[in-house]
Amino acid sequence: MNRAYDPHLETLGKIAETKRIFTAVQNATDRQEPLCVVVTSGARGEGKTTVATGLAIAASRAKRRRTLLVDYNWFAPAIHTAFQVEPIESPEAFYRADSIEELIVSTRSGIDILPAALMPEEAQGAMPAVEGDDHHLLQEARNRYDTIIVDTSAAFPENQNMRDPVLLSGIADGVLLVFMTNRTPRSTLKRTTTAMRINGAKIIGVVANQWKNPIMH
Repeated sequence: MNRAYDPHLETLGKIAETKRIFTAVQNATDRQEPLCVVVTSGARGEGKTTVATGLAIAASRAKRRRTLLVDYNWFAPAIHTAFQVEPIESPEAFYRADSIEELIVSTRSGIDILPAALMPEEAQGAMPAVEGDDHHLLQEARNRYDTIIVDTSAAFPENQNMRDPVLLSGIADGVLLVFMTNRTPRSTLKRTTTAMRINGAKIIGVVANQWKNPIMH
């Protein structure tokens, strides 16, 4: 396994608000272990990737929980850049792997990363929704980790063929929604929560990000 480290990421895990969010997630799920949480938003650019990353680091600090951060935002991945690791070369390489262990990258920050698969330009807009292998992969992760944090695309992106966070939410134990204060229309938030609940997802909380001082642009 490769090891990479960005010292700026340490700050995320130490921010009091991040720790409070993780504690709230634990309480909302009755401190379940293993725990799989999907982090998404109604639209792009609301800070969900940074929230997911901070949540994963905070989880790893809590009683040294074995933590996996999964990047399922394949059309706009950011986690591999933040942690300075290589993405998976293609969706084919992702699904060819015999075990999740072949895909995981360990980091000095104390968490493991499952990077996004690089999408070829000709595939933009042609990605199918969540495949059965994703369910198997997350189940395998449950057998290896105490906490799995899944960063996804927005629930309603411009490209509706992105990996579907609504379907992924049905696999997870809970969903954390991120929205921008004074920017995200209430109708978008309502539409997102409705779609999640119809799919059987458990919404465990909403993170209100400050537009004037955003966590992530």
